[in-house]
Amino acid sequence: MNPISINTLTINGIFHNKQMLLERIALGKEKSELLNLLFAFLKLWLNDEEMLELRTSGSTGPPKFIAVQKIQMLRSAAMTIQFFNLRSGMKVLLCLSPEYIAGRMMVVRAMLAGLDLITTEAEANPLANLHSNIDFAAMVPFQLSKALQETPEKTALIKTIILGGSDLHPQLAEACRKLKTRIFHTYGMTETLSHIALRTVNGNEKTDWFTPMNGIQIDLDVRNCLIINAPALNEKQLVTNDIAEKDDKGRFRILGRADDIINTAGIKLHPAQIEKKISSLIPGVFVISEMTKMNSGKIPVLVLDQQISILVLFKLWKSLSGMLSKTEMPRRIIILQKLPLLDSGKINRLAIKEIINGKL
Repeated sequence: MNPISINTLTINGIFHNKQMLLERIALGKEKSELLNLLFAFLKLWLNDEEMLELRTSGSTGPPKFIAVQKIQMLRSAAMTIQFFNLRSGMKVLLCLSPEYIAGRMMVVRAMLAGLDLITTEAEANPLANLHSNIDFAAMVPFQLSKALQETPEKTALIKTIILGGSDLHPQLAEACRKLKTRIFHTYGMTETLSHIALRTVNGNEKTDWFTPMNGIQIDLDVRNCLIINAPALNEKQLVTNDIAEKDDKGRFRILGRADDIINTAGIKLHPAQIEKKISSLIPGVFVISEMTKMNSGKIPVLVLDQQISILVLFKLWKSLSGMLSKTEMPRRIIILQKLPLLDSGKINRLAIKEIINGKL
């Protein structure tokens, strides 16, 4: 790799060599929070250290820091650049926080391929103030959902969007299928330095199956949880808690998380699968969680983030009973004023479980 290409960056149409980047870092006065976070990351990237720390999102527990090699991040960036044929001068959108791996990898891709990094804000609708065409963008599903609700015309400005960080709500997946923008759903984590597999959400090639990228091997353990071998990105074999199934083409799809399983009366329930079944009944955000009862053990419950009338509640309960098995059927419907989120924007399932069980 040309060492110059990983120390220069075009930001909002302005080319910066290493010295210019260092000068802006020293000033430390950017006009937006995202730009401040961008230059905080660049300060770490441009130092003489071969390693840097990444913070995990905290999806399955408290966030933690892991040390990775910068060269591994460059290899991950190269895989994405090759897959999407990103070329020098193309515009890519930064709307995810550079505090986390997804935002940081957008920056690294821009440096490595000579892309023009267009910055917005890491907010619910990152397209609200977008006025120029974009070749490539990465978002969490919630961001695209809000953009489609508030400024649907803005999605036409983007040629390709990758979505990661959580599963796609069936209603969002259906909305994506109507877009001309190419939409990909990704699978990955901090430990894999962004995505290691993708699936096409819309167009003629849409599929529910993730295809691993070049150099990635996947397998299943005795729990049917995904095992990832990505030697260019992580020297260790990664054993996940994501329950999956694999086909004869080497593709996979995620069924749920082992640590989310609700074991009720000896039967194991996968909240993600129940949520998919009932997604058409509930327009807002919701989760299937669990409560622990003294006499009956763990029971499934439906947690909503919106107040509903008694009549609507009765109709919902009747519809749920017609769609779910007796075991899957939530024993209660619980309404929280606001569902807790992680810093990364994902729903904090662990916090919800603790709230409804009186631990928070």
